[in-house]
Amino acid sequence: MRLRAMLWCGCLTAAMGICPMQSFAAVAHTCAPGQPTAASYTWDFKAEADQIFKEVQADARDAMDHADTLETYIDDPYLDWYAHAEQLDDLKQDVNDIGARLCRLETIRRAVAPWQQHVIDNIAITERLMADNAQDAIIYGNAHRDTLWTGTYGENLTNLASEAASMKRVAGDAAEYASVANQYRDLKQEVGE
Repeated sequence: MRLRAMLWCGCLTAAMGICPMQSFAAVAHTCAPGQPTAASYTWDFKAEADQIFKEVQADARDAMDHADTLETYIDDPYLDWYAHAEQLDDLKQDVNDIGARLCRLETIRRAVAPWQQHVIDNIAITERLMADNAQDAIIYGNAHRDTLWTGTYGENLTNLASEAASMKRVAGDAAEYASVANQYRDLKQEVGE
């Protein structure tokens, strides 16, 4: 289920004052490629994928920070649900950003190196898990605002933190590998090999 399909009831602060966070319906997610252009035939899709890996790493780092913060909130049973909701909203946005980047990666997947395709596949699996856990945390939080320190809410947050850390590592390793490979290629050209 895609978090981007989740709708908020008005702006966050106004909506939370009037009604709980909405339960969100699943919407099928498709990444349809656009029509090829003249630039499509000369575009460096491998370099674009490398850049997107860096961006996914940054989004995953942000998501991990929000999930870690939420885990600390569980230790305080007197903390207001609105604090949780704000962090969940930020986390949802991070997952949505990763989803948008994943959409582009899936669109250019056929034009990138096999190792990049493998990274895209790993990101796709983890992003879907993160989206499911974030949605589950929101739904559970809406139903159990006064008892967030019990039940599956904490499990969802732990899973989110773990998945975000995993995605940060995978995307970071891919970005680092691409950087080293580019440096190697440049050095090889310098020495005339």
